Amino acid sequence: MTSNSLTAPVDWVKSWEESYDTRSRIMHRDYEIDDWSERAEDYSESRRTNNYEFGESVYSALALHRVVSPRSRVLEVGAGPGTFVIPFARKVDHITAVEPAEGMARMINLNAAEAGVKNYDIIPKIWQDVNSADLRDRYDLTITSTVIWMFRDIMAQIGRMEEVTRGHCCVVGSVGIGQTFEAELWRKIMGNIPSPQYPEYPLIYNLLYMHGRVPQVRIIDYTSTRTPENMLRMYRVFYSIYTEVTPEVEETIREALYRDSGEGLCVRKYRSAVVWWDPAIRRNELNGIA
Repeated sequence: MTSNSLTAPVDWVKSWEESYDTRSRIMHRDYEIDDWSERAEDYSESRRTNNYEFGESVYSALALHRVVSPRSRVLEVGAGPGTFVIPFARKVDHITAVEPAEGMARMINLNAAEAGVKNYDIIPKIWQDVNSADLRDRYDLTITSTVIWMFRDIMAQIGRMEEVTRGHCCVVGSVGIGQTFEAELWRKIMGNIPSPQYPEYPLIYNLLYMHGRVPQVRIIDYTSTRTPENMLRMYRVFYSIYTEVTPEVEETIREALYRDSGEGLCVRKYRSAVVWWDPAIRRNELNGIA
């Protein structure tokens, strides 16, 4: 092995694209906006756990480092049922949700009404269809979670996120902590087909660093609680992407959920990385390189 092979830099963009392409090859069909509408209720239940613990933890991490404040105007890419809209709206000046799924938008409005927040608006489009030039420098923070793995052209979409902010950008990505239940259920349904990977962190950090950004990271832990029926709905949609969900497949899911949680609530522990950066700061500037 030559010294060059030992020191050759990793092409993190290529790694991201390969992960995307590997998932695509085993998919039975593409994700559709209606899939997210069908999942709106179960996803809302998850994000509402412990009074929006996930969103509150993300806000706290960013506020601690003065990335967000009561004066902030925020844009959330792929807002879901109000993952950040509700907890952030309680504390910032205004938040805009980019959310194309009608069911998710409906849940944002329902959850906002229940929380008593009105300082938000919704752009009913997928992020790729939003004209970022129209929103240039309008926000103090652009943030996204969950949907980042859907962008094969990752750096192009990050660039568009940077275009609309006059402050910081943030990606909240999953940190794999080994969900044994998920792995076992996949094997029961899909056999020897490798399970799809959604490598958000630390890959997203390496992508940003490779492209000259100066990302900061904080790790958060949070809990998701759902009813068995809502979990069943989630898995039904998920597995329909990769195979035909027959009555036998649905029964396999139902039995696995019952063995895991009985008739009670399904509780899952998760870990995520809150990764933020200031687009105006580049590593070469910090290093004094012209």
